[in-house]
Amino acid sequence: MKKLVCDRCGVELTDKDDIDIACEGQAVWEATARARGAEARGIIPCTHFIRCGGEMVLVVDSKIAQCWQRLKRTARR
Repeated sequence: MKKLVCDRCGVELTDKDDIDIACEGQAVWEATARARGAEARGIIPCTHFIRCGGEMVLVVDSKIAQCWQRLKRTARR
């Protein structure tokens, strides 16, 4: 199962249409990030980008997503 997970706040997008649209817009996001002088970490910005500053990362397996979230919680402490 594919889903997009924010690398900072953990918001998840699991709808197939959302994932397809995000993958189509990846090049635009990378160009925008480069214009700001940064390197894109994910496919698109998080839906809460203003507050968290995170980017959505494509995760293929739910086990990977669980480990990713556990790692993020550990890093916050």
